[in-house]
Amino acid sequence: MDDHSNIAELEMLRRQLQQLHESFSVVILETRPTPDNPTLVSWPDLLSKFNVLAAKYAVLNQAVSKKHAGLLREMAVAPKTRPSGIHEQNILSVLLRTKLAPEIEQEEEQIWADIDAEMQHDKKLDWTARADMHESLAITAMNSFLYLQKKHTETVDSLLQGMLDAGPQQKPTSSEEEAEPRTAEKAVALEDVLAFMSTGARS
Repeated sequence: MDDHSNIAELEMLRRQLQQLHESFSVVILETRPTPDNPTLVSWPDLLSKFNVLAAKYAVLNQAVSKKHAGLLREMAVAPKTRPSGIHEQNILSVLLRTKLAPEIEQEEEQIWADIDAEMQHDKKLDWTARADMHESLAITAMNSFLYLQKKHTETVDSLLQGMLDAGPQQKPTSSEEEAEPRTAEKAVALEDVLAFMSTGARS
């Protein structure tokens, strides 16, 4: 890539940065109460202005970090004239700094280490809680299944035993029906009836 293309890219980034800076200035002026206009900006208007600023910043950030990242890593920017005062020189030294101070780097590394450790701890606690919940649900489901299985088996066995004990009987006459009072029938759950119907013949 030639120098003209590099200059064109840098000029485009400079214009985008200048437009973002101007947009910030306009929003600050429009949202700051003045003696002539003491009313505050409504929340929808403020949110709309903030969304515009966020969109412009996202475009510039993407251009700097992705599109023109290689160009910016290979180039250095220096002022044409030497700053006159100590204050300007200090500002320039900070702007041209390519590496953080050692104590700031250590603090930043410690912050990231603490964040990673906390995330790992949270993940461990989350998976442990999920495992305990799954174990509890599995035990509850197994106990419920064993209880219902035992209950249905006992009911089906009692119904089958009652049919075997009764044996084939002739239909009673009307006089016999009137003479013999009907015995109270035992209530059977629908699940037991279905289990009894699906048992089939037993040897």
